[in-house]
Amino acid sequence: MTDLTTREKFKQHIIKLPKWLQFVLIFAPYVTLFYFDLSFWGQLYGALMVLFAFYITPDAFSRSHNRSEVKNIMALLDAQGDKLRVGLEQVPSTKLKRVAVGEYNKSSAILSFPFNYQISHHYVFPIQQLDSVREFFKTNYPQIDLIT
Repeated sequence: MTDLTTREKFKQHIIKLPKWLQFVLIFAPYVTLFYFDLSFWGQLYGALMVLFAFYITPDAFSRSHNRSEVKNIMALLDAQGDKLRVGLEQVPSTKLKRVAVGEYNKSSAILSFPFNYQISHHYVFPIQQLDSVREFFKTNYPQIDLIT
């Protein structure tokens, strides 16, 4: 989970930056590289690739990140037969292999589904509920690997 949280922390820092600064931080190295090493077409190609990156990963460059802060995560979790429901999203338990549950910061914990595209949100909740969430998955879905 250390790689995941490090990556998440980095994303959070990038998302907090103003749009123009994100653009400069990503675009400036390419401009410098292509200006000194390649011709006009190389510069143009590099610039288009960087601009295209904004369309490939829009969530990494926007403030509307898919992280929800909730007060009671247990109210969102529900085992419905062979499906796991988290809030309004649900996934068949057969498609769910790993769930990341751990400390987000000193007062919060995070529930994430990093290897499953069907549940797109990351849920940040009070750290006092962390043991309850782990117990929920161990009880209802023992086949799922809990990444902590």
